[in-house]
Amino acid sequence: MPVIEITEECRALIESAVEPPIGRRLPNGNWLIPVNEATWERLQQVRLQEETISECIIRVLIIALHKHGLQ
Repeated sequence: MPVIEITEECRALIESAVEPPIGRRLPNGNWLIPVNEATWERLQQVRLQEETISECIIRVLIIALHKHGLQ
């Protein structure tokens, strides 16, 4: 199972939009979050050039929230 490293800000947005992701906090404040293969592949498909995984997740969540109405 792939593991991604995301920022605290990204984790907080995920938590506010969906639910707290399971993961381990790193000394630098980032998080290691396990994701399934399908999620990993989809993130790689929608990730823009030079965009971090956290930036990609934040962008996708903001777009989804706007499409479905902010909660």
